[in-house]
Amino acid sequence: MQFLALMIDGFRESRDRKLFWVMLLMSLSVASAMFCVAFKPNGVDILFGTWQIETDVFTIGDEVRADIVATVLVEWIADTILGWIGVIIAIIATAGFFPTLMERGVVEVLLSKPMPRWGLFLAKYLGSMVFLLVHATIFVGSTFLVAGFRWGVWVPGYLLTIPLVVLLFSYLYCVSVLVAVYTRNAMAAVLLTLVAWTMFATVQSVDDMFVFMPEWKEYRTAYQASQTARWIVPKTQDIPILAKRWAKAAAAVELMPINEEVGHKMRDRAEAVERARMAIHPALTIGSSLLFEAFVVMLAMWKFSRKDY
Repeated sequence: MQFLALMIDGFRESRDRKLFWVMLLMSLSVASAMFCVAFKPNGVDILFGTWQIETDVFTIGDEVRADIVATVLVEWIADTILGWIGVIIAIIATAGFFPTLMERGVVEVLLSKPMPRWGLFLAKYLGSMVFLLVHATIFVGSTFLVAGFRWGVWVPGYLLTIPLVVLLFSYLYCVSVLVAVYTRNAMAAVLLTLVAWTMFATVQSVDDMFVFMPEWKEYRTAYQASQTARWIVPKTQDIPILAKRWAKAAAAVELMPINEEVGHKMRDRAEAVERARMAIHPALTIGSSLLFEAFVVMLAMWKFSRKDY
């Protein structure tokens, strides 16, 4: 019961912060903006017909393409708004939880209760992730309903974006907690977490370049080093790919125009990168990422348990 009470207390602490309401407003604003858009056989109506874009990408005859709508939901809306902006806000909002917990006069009271330090640590850790779980549920749920009622397309697999976004946040939050426990500084936790996120994405992007430019594979040492590094770090960029797969979304290249700047060859190579990512087994990408997270969490828990308060 104490474990659950501490988790709930962690959520209440996040709810009392202004960033909680900023994210709530952001979710409702996105859903409202989506409601002002409609897909027609001859294009897209914006603001109930005030502005029209002529395109046949989103429809086949009179029917809206469910796979293209799923791509819009996952890649344009959820990944951009929730997967980037939302996760950054959540990192900022939760970065101060452990430094506050470790302040004198706070930690002594909590440690006086019949709960081991590792239990206190895990309760606070999991309670912090409830912050994003609530917002992911609101965001995905509201946009799912708008797509269904307004656009006439129901994408049940899109709802799996909720646990995937929480998973993405957990990959990064473990770094935030580790830095917070060692430094007791929320700003350092935010900055170093964003640096780590950039590093994780860079490692995957470098590996993707070997697919985009297959001729580079002749540099075997660099290619093998890239493959090894990819499987060590959390696969943050695989999260939207898994969301697209489970939502049965179309390939992103289908929304990529072919012109003088983006030729057929470049489009084919971009599609090859996406196919390579889609082919990765979910258990491998999630499992290897969770191993990294577990190692970092255990290191932070060990440091938290050994500190003198």
